[in-house]
Amino acid sequence: MKKIKILLGDPRHHTVGVHSNFVPIGIGYIGAYLKKKLNNIEVEMILETEPEIILESLKSFKPDIIGMSNYIWNSDISNLICKEAKKINSNILCALGGPEFPAGTGARKIEDTTKDKTYSKSFKYLIDRPSVDYFVYSDGEVGFLELTKELIKNNFNLNILKDNDEPILGSVSISKDKTKLLIGNYIPRIGMQGSVKTYGRDIIPSPYLSGMLDKFLDGSFIPAFETARGCPFMCTFCDQGLDESKITTFSTERLSEEMEYVGKKIHKLPGTKNIAIFDSNFGLFQKDVDLSEHILKVMNKYDWPMYIEALTPKKNWENSLKINDNLKNRLELHLSMQSMNIQTLTDIKRKNWTTEQYIEFVRELEKRGRTPTCEIIIPLPGETKKTYFDGIKFLMDNNVQPGTYTLMMLCGAELGRDEAINKFEMKSKYRILPKQFGKYNNNFCFEIETICVSTNTMSEKDYLECRNYSFVVNLLSYQVFTPIYKMLKKLDINWYDFSIKVNETIKRKDFNGKLKDLYNSFCKESAEEIFDTKEQLINFYSDKNNYEKLSNGVIGENLIGKYSALSLMVLDEMFDTVYNVLETYFNEKINEKTITVINSSRKWLKNLYMIDEILYIDKNRISENNINIDFDFPSWLQSNQDDFERYYNSTNYKFENNIDKMTYVQSELNTIIRNSGSDKTRALGRYLLQHASRGMNIFERNYQKIN
Repeated sequence: MKKIKILLGDPRHHTVGVHSNFVPIGIGYIGAYLKKKLNNIEVEMILETEPEIILESLKSFKPDIIGMSNYIWNSDISNLICKEAKKINSNILCALGGPEFPAGTGARKIEDTTKDKTYSKSFKYLIDRPSVDYFVYSDGEVGFLELTKELIKNNFNLNILKDNDEPILGSVSISKDKTKLLIGNYIPRIGMQGSVKTYGRDIIPSPYLSGMLDKFLDGSFIPAFETARGCPFMCTFCDQGLDESKITTFSTERLSEEMEYVGKKIHKLPGTKNIAIFDSNFGLFQKDVDLSEHILKVMNKYDWPMYIEALTPKKNWENSLKINDNLKNRLELHLSMQSMNIQTLTDIKRKNWTTEQYIEFVRELEKRGRTPTCEIIIPLPGETKKTYFDGIKFLMDNNVQPGTYTLMMLCGAELGRDEAINKFEMKSKYRILPKQFGKYNNNFCFEIETICVSTNTMSEKDYLECRNYSFVVNLLSYQVFTPIYKMLKKLDINWYDFSIKVNETIKRKDFNGKLKDLYNSFCKESAEEIFDTKEQLINFYSDKNNYEKLSNGVIGENLIGKYSALSLMVLDEMFDTVYNVLETYFNEKINEKTITVINSSRKWLKNLYMIDEILYIDKNRISENNINIDFDFPSWLQSNQDDFERYYNSTNYKFENNIDKMTYVQSELNTIIRNSGSDKTRALGRYLLQHASRGMNIFERNYQKIN
């Protein structure tokens, strides 16, 4: 029997930077499982992420079957690859798999009901993609194996296979007469037998240990490790919310071997020193704590990884702290609350911690020198403008940095389905995903997300107002403002109330300057980046001038990242604005003595940061300088903010640039630029988005008290 040639792709656009630079572990698992199960036939396989290489491989490699991942950020390019494959050879079997499908993930039945026309939508989804032969709706490892086996059984002839006009296990397809959907029976996820402790997913050979993923271990990709698959929670905004399968896991021993293998290969290479753990609730089980002890051995051996990206569990947060402490305080500890409104949490089937648990966790993070961050999504069902602002107030009152995100109406999630859309009167619009576009073989390709801009409790106007305010909150959440936050707390000035006044000040017609220009541009782009239809969006960005602007980052960027980075270019003006608000609206809290504190803090902060030096790679731009302050503000900060009285001393400080920090950040920015083709400012925006929880102390100069 002849060998079979398989091309597996997890395509990522890199026209202006890669959206995701994680090692494509998903197609790695599929490839490793295929090779194990197809042991009676020679298998030649390619794994790839770059669209151009995938398109070229269609000609040079001449695969019998291709399988492309299908997420919101790559569904259009995956479909385009299938189109190009059919032009080259109509006998290539083209399959997609992933959560961007109307049936979602883990579906047991695909049918029309009074709640949602899932069957009809799935049928239309494939009718609109005639080059896609099959969509694997079960897990990729088991579903793609069945497709491959069927193709082999039919002598590698796709026409004969499709002439059978029969469903294939784990997949859906269009009937030969194009009148119905052929639905193969659902295939259970690997590892479903027994409990989490049985580690059933070890049946899948390791794509790391086999060397299958070696080409991605070059420093430009972040190594990813899937410790578990599945989620026990039913959050309606998430594409895992409809997944009925329970959690299945790999063993600690298997993952430990993979960590050692990857660490040995990559720790000395330039580029990323991070890893990502793909688990919707890392820390939920004791096994995760056990794994951290093995990761620590690798960390001690290679001083790698330096940072671990992971999603915090919705309960058992004590485990997250244990893991973080085991791993030298290098674990991402991000709080994804989505909303602080009880009605909203009920509507989206979200179970958050109690307020007391939340505050206790925040305090534990603070003890570890971490700045807590929290994700809020708008406009979720039941959320109003008032409840949103109340939620932000709660977070800011507890020194948590809120990040506001727009609700994506994923077609495979409950909030992307008819019942929820009708019940909550959800209005949708469309926008391009940042950096997710390209032009291939003269064909435009745009990845488009469906977003919610209003519900029956939040109007579109209110949504935009909340979003615009979130930009100001994001600016104030930078660590550069932490000393001001602490000072205001001592002056009994509420940080949330202060943010409202900053927002009002920037919005005033008589407020002018570069910061106001940036704010106005943010608000304008927030309104203009959304379209009523996909066709309008495609026509707009297909225009030559608009596509050029898109390619140059003038439009279509992540607005928070873009404008946050631009705002740091006017840091002095931001400080001036904040201090003017303090002196204008909170003067009743200020007396002759505390004005000395305020003035000294202002002078201190305006000399502390070396952002310009880092961006312009000029280590001598300000090599050193001296300042005199009448209140020893830095000593007060280090004292855990006790009484002001002890620090009313005339003090001199000398600043000098921290060359090590400058070199490190410049290296990080250069890595982003190499991977994304962006400029320094755009790279800084991406860096800030990636490392929000790590604060801004990396931008601080060295300083020394002279007397």
